[in-house]
Amino acid sequence: MSILTPAGTHGPDPYDGGVRTLGTAVAALAVFVATAAAACGSSTPTPAPSHVQTPTPKPTPTPVPTPDNESVSVVTTGVGAWQLVAIPVAILKNNAANHGAAAVVVHFVTHSSGGAALGTLDSEAVNLAPGETLPVAADCTDGCNGAASTDVTVNVGSWTTSTGPFFTTTSGAYQCGTGACGGGRGQGSVSGPLTVSRLAADSSIVVFAVCTSAGGAVMGAGVTQTIWPGGSSAPVRVPVIVNSDPSACQLGASAGW
Repeated sequence: MSILTPAGTHGPDPYDGGVRTLGTAVAALAVFVATAAAACGSSTPTPAPSHVQTPTPKPTPTPVPTPDNESVSVVTTGVGAWQLVAIPVAILKNNAANHGAAAVVVHFVTHSSGGAALGTLDSEAVNLAPGETLPVAADCTDGCNGAASTDVTVNVGSWTTSTGPFFTTTSGAYQCGTGACGGGRGQGSVSGPLTVSRLAADSSIVVFAVCTSAGGAVMGAGVTQTIWPGGSSAPVRVPVIVNSDPSACQLGASAGW
């Protein structure tokens, strides 16, 4: 048998396998380069930031207001008496911290030294600012002869947070007059400056005076009405009836709200 390759035929090329293997590698490399190029040419999109919800602040609870002490107390009472005139007086205190007491009226019932009931009368209506202390007196001429003491009833017209002008109770200078300069019962006067807030000129006011002993007992009192001249301070003079020489006197006043 001839081992020669017949004419016209071609035997296996010793490089065919290598050429095919190289071609396959080149093709794979081309695919890899194309894939890498595609990967480098595109960027991974940055994810949108997630929405962070801001917490809603909790409302601050409204504090519950402390109940106010809406009351007027009577600090002390007394009567200044001489001849036919008696001046009962009560020192009042508004115990409320945030409310004014409006249209406050003091009802006086006077008594003799033996306890017998004498004349009765009402004071002028006054207004008390929060925490204010004010002496309130009334003139009982003829009807309260010989009065030595008094009972009082206090009536408050209304309570308000919208207070009007109010005066600062202050000390006054006592001057003796008829009958009193010898140290006994008689008349005199108390003078001093009054200070007020927000009061227009020509406003009507009622002014009170109370005089006390060294121990605080009421020795006399007085009341008068006048017109405010304007400004924040002005001098006043109040006639008083005293039972004996006082150690101290105070002035107070009230205006309309």
